[in-house]
Amino acid sequence: MTVDRVVCIHGHFYQPSRENPWLGGVEVQRSAAPYHDWNERVTTECYRPNTAARILDADGMIEEIVNTYSRISFTAAPTLLSWLERHCPGVYGAIVEADRESRERYAGHGSAIACCYNHIIMPLAARRDKQTQVAWGVRDFAARFGREPEGMWLPETAVDLESLDLMAEAGIRFTVLAPHQAAKVRQSGAEAWTDVSGGGVDTTMPYLCPLPSGRSIAIFFYNGIIARDVAFGDLLSDGRRFAGRLLGAFSRGRERPELVHIATDGETYGHHREFGEMALAYCLKTIEKRRDVRLTVYGEYLDTHPPTHEAAVCERTSWSCTHGVGRWQGECGCHSGAHPGWSQEWRGPFREAVVMVRDALAPRVAEALGVLVRDPAEARDDAVSLVLGRWSDEAVADFLARHALRDLSPDDRRRILALLEMERQTMLMQTSCGWFFDDIMEPGSVQVMRHAGRAMELARQTLGLDLEPAFTAILRRAAVNDPRYATGAAVYEALARPTAVDLPRIGAGAALYCLFGLEPPAAASGMYAVRGDWRYRSGAGIWRRILGTVRVRSRATGEEALFDAVAFFAGMDRVVSGVREPGGDEAFRAAWEGVTGPDPAGAVSGAFSRVYMAPDLSDEERWAIAREIAPGMGEAVCKVYRDAAALIDALDDLGIPAPGAAVHLLAHACTGRLLAMLGEGCPDPDRFFTLAETMKARNLAPDLAALGKAAGGRITLSARMAAARSCDPAPLEEIVRTVRCAKVFPLTLTLWESQNICIGMRGRYSGMRERAGRGDGDAERWADAFERAAACLGVRVA
Repeated sequence: MTVDRVVCIHGHFYQPSRENPWLGGVEVQRSAAPYHDWNERVTTECYRPNTAARILDADGMIEEIVNTYSRISFTAAPTLLSWLERHCPGVYGAIVEADRESRERYAGHGSAIACCYNHIIMPLAARRDKQTQVAWGVRDFAARFGREPEGMWLPETAVDLESLDLMAEAGIRFTVLAPHQAAKVRQSGAEAWTDVSGGGVDTTMPYLCPLPSGRSIAIFFYNGIIARDVAFGDLLSDGRRFAGRLLGAFSRGRERPELVHIATDGETYGHHREFGEMALAYCLKTIEKRRDVRLTVYGEYLDTHPPTHEAAVCERTSWSCTHGVGRWQGECGCHSGAHPGWSQEWRGPFREAVVMVRDALAPRVAEALGVLVRDPAEARDDAVSLVLGRWSDEAVADFLARHALRDLSPDDRRRILALLEMERQTMLMQTSCGWFFDDIMEPGSVQVMRHAGRAMELARQTLGLDLEPAFTAILRRAAVNDPRYATGAAVYEALARPTAVDLPRIGAGAALYCLFGLEPPAAASGMYAVRGDWRYRSGAGIWRRILGTVRVRSRATGEEALFDAVAFFAGMDRVVSGVREPGGDEAFRAAWEGVTGPDPAGAVSGAFSRVYMAPDLSDEERWAIAREIAPGMGEAVCKVYRDAAALIDALDDLGIPAPGAAVHLLAHACTGRLLAMLGEGCPDPDRFFTLAETMKARNLAPDLAALGKAAGGRITLSARMAAARSCDPAPLEEIVRTVRCAKVFPLTLTLWESQNICIGMRGRYSGMRERAGRGDGDAERWADAFERAAACLGVRVA
């Protein structure tokens, strides 16, 4: 008889809500540079690489790529997946497809498990919030993966019986906890319990946890020692050693099935540990090659190995706080390690302020909803359909048809939407990241404040309830470690409140974005419908003007308004936009005369009731505008060079040292010529080499970042063309030329997509090589070109 020995690796992939609560989009985050924000950065470093993790051969060539999501167990966190769906659909699609693929591999059981909606610490939440977190997590999962979830991740694995019971009631079969969260165990049917507190639980089997309601839920307690070495040690430096540690954890001579499993942050594989996804892929492949051990996911294992033992949990414990859940409500001593001398006393008042808002709003919202919908709790739990539908007219109409007590007036519809948005913001303001780090001025805490600010604003507008004075009064007791701020209230005033926007501000911003042909973030997020009628527009380059009307409607709350809107731009320090009540054709003509006159800023200030100048621009607006106009700077420099080229040549011919500015102009112009050649696929490499050598001889410094980006982009384009043209070797030959030219400089090339395409074409190569062996000259040329291109990309062809 062969004893069943299986391995499961779980990755908790998660990012918190980073969206501006008023706009629905993630704004630029300077700390994530050179990326726009941390979601984008971690996607580049982790989420995308795990969809095609590389396995290298002994020569360092890519032998195979693996979508690790299809082989491991992973958390599908809604706040992350919703962002990926909008901003990185290719990564999102690969993750969803991986779950489908895993169902074929694991007897119908998918690799993805659900997560409580926005990472609330469940033991610290009110019952109604716990219920909604579970309901929204289940609904979001089903909408994305086309099936009901079998398992659910508890944020920070923070556990209590009430949360487990609500999960079981929702149909959840299992969850995953740390070993120290087991209190006692016993064999099913036995009376006596064995104390396993302190991490003494046998992690190689699932346990059934009896719940007060009479329901039960299965619990997998992961191997904490190996998980710790993966997350904080150097185990990911070698995929073979990683596999060896997992395989070495099986008992010798034990006559029962065993499951060796670990759980870590998914971001460990690539973000926290560079190339960690490659170690993971190699580990998975190593285990798959074994005959005595196999990979599994929790749902499959639970089906084939039902629990034979029961377990009781240590309530109000978590995986990242040795003091239970103290990290999210007081100074327990847990911190990131970045600032060992800092105090976390701020956590207590911060938790108190958030709970005050939560508890003050809950009964008032339920009462207000009670006169408009059949069942406020059901409506609340179903409101995730509005979020999934991005508050479209169809989603709103369907929701109201299900829940409204009667035919609703427009004001009633807006009131229901505002109340439900208030509820959503009160849940988002409890996200665990607000308390996890070392100071209340860090981004996670500020984000929680922003959600609280939006909830309190909606409470003022909808319920006539002003909680902000009490909120800031409590935050004054939260001491800040950063000397720039005295208390948490100062942080709120400086970093959270200024991010609030209203409809006039969105209208003025829409004019500014449309001035550059950009979609306003409020509209791109789906939270607002923004429709402009721009009657007057002039200018290009630096001097730009626009005037028209704009209608702004919040899809999330139903609030809407119509404005006359204007924007003028003459440089990053000369920006003005404004809105006013609609004034008619005569007022339009007068406003346009002023905007096109000698003092546009003064004209706007005199004619518009709400005016915004350069200092009022958000970082996101400045980033969007700067990115749009930056390419024009290069052309301007090239024009200066063209005008001065004859003089520079004369100075060079006469042996007169050129001014430093002239040298920079020449370097920029030469870089521009190199970029143009790369953009064409380097049809004449000798021209590229000659110019490059000239630059080296004259000590002209090229823009290596721009050249690397251009070369990588052209290689990717060539690879796409090669995939689309089944028998044409020209795009493959272009890859070879471009890579040869790029090697003249120490360029950093992004080859990820082109390598993936190349690997996907290996089947075609086999067919072409076979045809070439039968005397097909065209096939031989293509196969030879493919071999050379693959070698340039670091891909093994067979």
